[in-house]
Amino acid sequence: MANTYLYKPHLVIVISGPSGSGKSTVIDALCKADETLQLSVSATTRKPRRGEVAGVDYHFLSKTEFEKSIRQDHFLEWAAYGDNLYGTPKSEIADAREAGKDSILEIEVKGSLEIRAQDLAPARSILIFIVPPSFATLEKRLRRRDTESESELKQRLDIAKSEVREIQHYNYWVSNPQGGVKQAVQQIQTIIGAERSRVDAKLIETINPLLGVDSEN
Repeated sequence: MANTYLYKPHLVIVISGPSGSGKSTVIDALCKADETLQLSVSATTRKPRRGEVAGVDYHFLSKTEFEKSIRQDHFLEWAAYGDNLYGTPKSEIADAREAGKDSILEIEVKGSLEIRAQDLAPARSILIFIVPPSFATLEKRLRRRDTESESELKQRLDIAKSEVREIQHYNYWVSNPQGGVKQAVQQIQTIIGAERSRVDAKLIETINPLLGVDSEN
């Protein structure tokens, strides 16, 4: 039975949460804590924020470039968020699988639900929602960024409320209280560990030949 351990599912771990929920900080800490995870770099038409690096934080594209990529079917999913477009390049998932790593995707709700609806075989998607401690805390975090106008801030808060309502479509939720990044990372690691040990059709296909069993029976 030792050969069954050669089977390792390829997970596409989708992490969402309202802007200001701290998901980027949690994901950064998660990827640093586990070298078997690889962050998928999303594409966007929005302008880089202070300190962001092209190809590391995002693939920053013009609207024309983004729309060309849509026509060429280069995205696993894409969606409009406010006045900007965001998408997950298929090449990012393929690169992680080739490296023998599970993919971490930081994307918004609409894109997450698109991925959930797809058959990613041989990969399997898991949707995790990061919940802020309160909307008051969320607003404070957004104001502390000082990167948006008052009207843009209000738009983000309205979007955040609509996103939280979609939590019912996710597999798991994780709380990210003030100063609780380590706790959030540990929760997600527990989820990933459980999903890697989930009995699925591919595992059965791996085990059955070792037992001399026809997988169709």
